[in-house]
Amino acid sequence: MKLMLIDDEMPILESLERALKPTGYGCATFQSSLKALEAYRGGGFDVVITDFMMPEMNGIEVLKALRAMDGEARVIILTGYADIDNAIAAVNNGAYAFFRKPLDFREFIRTLKQIEQEMEGKQQKEVDMRRIQEEYARLRTAFDSLQEVVREMGGQRQERVG
Repeated sequence: MKLMLIDDEMPILESLERALKPTGYGCATFQSSLKALEAYRGGGFDVVITDFMMPEMNGIEVLKALRAMDGEARVIILTGYADIDNAIAAVNNGAYAFFRKPLDFREFIRTLKQIEQEMEGKQQKEVDMRRIQEEYARLRTAFDSLQEVVREMGGQRQERVG
């Protein structure tokens, strides 16, 4: 899973990236929310983890911009300023999760694992749907061929009777 980390404070980005390294998730870090949005347009990111308070755009603005680009964007907001209004705004705008700093890392990893499982489930559904569509097409062709044989046999039968 590829993670995009956005925070205007490099020490926070570095510590988060170091903490995530053992999980095997790939991380790309951005101090600029504008550069992060530009990189997101290029694709390849599964989850965006953004700070709430940043100079260019706050976390809600980043969330809105990402969701406008990709209605299924998975965005987790981190904040040192956790109040109920910010949490409600995050959820109302489609944030996957909202975490207060200092981070409860176990809960944070649990959330990432949940996203990973959902992605795997979605991928499996897509594979299953393609298989069903292929099988339906095969059966439809066989059914059409069988109908043609039955029609031909019906025509031959009428010729014999007549």
